[in-house]
Amino acid sequence: MAQVQLTVDIRIERGKGAAHRLRRRGFIPAVLYGGTCGNVPLAVNSHDLRPIVAKGAGETTLIDLTIQQEGQTRTVPVIIKDLQIDPVKRTAIHADFLEVSMEQTIEIHIPLQLIGEAAGVKEGGIVDILTREIAVECLPGKMVDHFDLDISALKIGDSLTVATLSIGADYKILTDPGTIIVSI
Repeated sequence: MAQVQLTVDIRIERGKGAAHRLRRRGFIPAVLYGGTCGNVPLAVNSHDLRPIVAKGAGETTLIDLTIQQEGQTRTVPVIIKDLQIDPVKRTAIHADFLEVSMEQTIEIHIPLQLIGEAAGVKEGGIVDILTREIAVECLPGKMVDHFDLDISALKIGDSLTVATLSIGADYKILTDPGTIIVSI
């Protein structure tokens, strides 16, 4: 998975009024969590963040966050842990970044993508998707956008559970093995 680049500034002012002024200038208030420096308030250019979010970046996308402060820069690997969206304008209004260590596993939720057409659907059955993502533990460098799940062999009355997934040794599945993913 390719890493995405994003440059941010340290945010000095805090509070509701400061956040409104920041948004009027085209920036979004954000916070960096989990780093060695504690929680760091940031200002993100909304034009730089928009294409990253539009590509579906989130908890499964590794971002190289370049932090600029008083002429000094440092780059840290992060994931977007939370993104608040304005319900009317559909624009980002706040972002939470989580700093990750490339040598330490993290817990993330990875979506499941169904591929193929189930044999049971051809017989008149209906695909019932019960679980759309699973919780896994993996190294940040091993994150993927989704796991493919082939349902072409399923007949009417068949189902797939988390226990039937084979996603590789790089991932430890944290979701209950008895959880049903899809049934026909």
